[in-house]
Amino acid sequence: MDYGNLAYELPRQYESPVKKRRPQRNNVKVVKRNREQMLIRSKNIRRICVIVVIALSAGFMISQFVTVNETQQEIASLQKQLSDIESATSQMVFDMEQSVDLAEIEKEATTRLGMQRPEKYQTIYVNVKQDDMTEKTAGEVEGLGHSIMSVLKKIGGNIVQFFSIK
Repeated sequence: MDYGNLAYELPRQYESPVKKRRPQRNNVKVVKRNREQMLIRSKNIRRICVIVVIALSAGFMISQFVTVNETQQEIASLQKQLSDIESATSQMVFDMEQSVDLAEIEKEATTRLGMQRPEKYQTIYVNVKQDDMTEKTAGEVEGLGHSIMSVLKKIGGNIVQFFSIK
């Protein structure tokens, strides 16, 4: 008991329930420990995020690889079908050419249709459509004016072809 103060001292059981502050040293240790735990948690969260991103990237890459592989297999299958069809077509063309007998055609033309071979003095004219052949002279090929005109003609031809009724 301290007799320097006349205030009445309460027994411990009646003291205020307010916690007393711990000494400063213990608070520093607790703050450091909490900070370290937070750093560890944030590192763990970062690691988990990195693992998830890597797993998603790997899954995406695998799915793309599977898609590319399936597409390549489909292309190979279609190319094989194309080569089979081309082979069958060429065989049919060959068979058709072999089945045509020119002597038989000539006999049919002379007997049934009443046609005859032309004589040596007769001239025969045949009109052949030649859309796939082009003839150009040096004057037409050279010059800026001609190149501009050819571009305009192509554009006009494309417009006409687009709007033409077939």
